[in-house]
Amino acid sequence: MNKIARSNLRVRLGDMVSVQVCPNLRYGERVHILPLDDTVEGLNGSLFDAYLKPYFKDSSRPVRKGDHYLIRAGMKSVEFKVTETDPA
Repeated sequence: MNKIARSNLRVRLGDMVSVQVCPNLRYGERVHILPLDDTVEGLNGSLFDAYLKPYFKDSSRPVRKGDHYLIRAGMKSVEFKVTETDPA
């Protein structure tokens, strides 16, 4: 489990984790994701096209409000935070 997943799940290295099937999860229709200010300094252009679209395209990634994602593109990493989801 990578650092970002551990942070989102609020577990640390060495913690015991149980994985279970969740058959009643619904697919999201909309998600509001914002970049953290200190990670976008000196960047220009569309953050959506450069970071978010390639990261989420053709993949089923679990997303919930409050999660953080560190997304790398080229030589720069940008951290994003999920601020809202629909459905909640």
